[in-house]
Amino acid sequence: MSSSLYDLILSIYNATIDMYKIIPPIHIALGTFGNVFNMIIFTRPNLRNNPCSIYFLASSINNFFFIYLLTALRYISFMFDLNFTQSSNLLCKISILVQYVPFSLAIWFPVLASIDRFLSSSRTVRLRQLSSVSVARRVIIGIYIVFLLIHAHMPIFYESAWDNGAFGCGISSYQYFLFFTFFGPIVACLLPIVLMCIFAILIVHNVRSTRNRVFQQTGAARNERLRSEDRQMGTMLLFQILVTILLSLPYVSTSLYYAFDLVILDNTLSLLGQIIFRCAQALAMFLFYTNSITGFYIYTLTSPKFRAEMQRCVRRGYHAMLTKLGLVEFDPLRPRPVPLNNNPLVVVNITVKSREEKENNPTQQTRTVNILSGIRKTTVY
Repeated sequence: MSSSLYDLILSIYNATIDMYKIIPPIHIALGTFGNVFNMIIFTRPNLRNNPCSIYFLASSINNFFFIYLLTALRYISFMFDLNFTQSSNLLCKISILVQYVPFSLAIWFPVLASIDRFLSSSRTVRLRQLSSVSVARRVIIGIYIVFLLIHAHMPIFYESAWDNGAFGCGISSYQYFLFFTFFGPIVACLLPIVLMCIFAILIVHNVRSTRNRVFQQTGAARNERLRSEDRQMGTMLLFQILVTILLSLPYVSTSLYYAFDLVILDNTLSLLGQIIFRCAQALAMFLFYTNSITGFYIYTLTSPKFRAEMQRCVRRGYHAMLTKLGLVEFDPLRPRPVPLNNNPLVVVNITVKSREEKENNPTQQTRTVNILSGIRKTTVY
């Protein structure tokens, strides 16, 4: 082996190791921040009554567990050589199921949300009725049960065994290894990508064909608010589907290449080929893991309503913190007396109605404010 080839192999190997050291902490930090914010925002009264928000909320909760049960534990195991499953065969079987279910479900919640948006935009009344919060909750519970059942075979064939001079949690049967090489990427990645593409196309078709359809609701202002919410939810979802597909395709490609070429056909790579493939495989895996952290940032960039709710949560949290510390007088957003006509004795306390309050109460358009001098009474719109 020439020195230049050796240096190339060593450089690629070191780059792979650096990815395992650098990327997981970034995922943990950004994912924790984003998913916690998502859980707070999607439980707000203005959003929690939308079935699509319920799927986004469930996705954020699943991603939070994904980050700490999979990304964080594997990072600790890699950095500190701590394998929590090597001491017990039972821990190995439990951990593989607990880790793999959130992993498999990571991009299934956008699929469920896309099905909901397809139903919501349908011209058929019966299909539109299936887009509801109660149905969304039942579907979320159902999909967890289904995925626990279809992955129930994993604890049977995974066990803690001696491998390469150390105990590790791995597959004990070669036949099951062949099966799982295809089962894993198809269920966790390929099938949801196909379904997302199908329902994204159907959503766009429904929206175009029903653009002029009048909602059978009472009150024009309420109709406009509901249509605005649906449009924003649809935009958030379509952007998330696009990003999810882009981040997941490399993982599908490397997984299927490994399954067909290296396992089924039993082709052998050179040392350089093995190092390059391992580097590409690690990069594809981390790109797929990025799906667990992107939701909050996509929603923030694509939805004005989501940004407004986030700003409101930040303001309330900031005010609550200052109140707890006894520093509420330093809150720049608290109501303050406003001088009128440069007369310090004539003050008015003005309370401005927020945009969301106007949308939620379209019939109440005015609020009367008393001027303390008693000169007159005015109305603020």
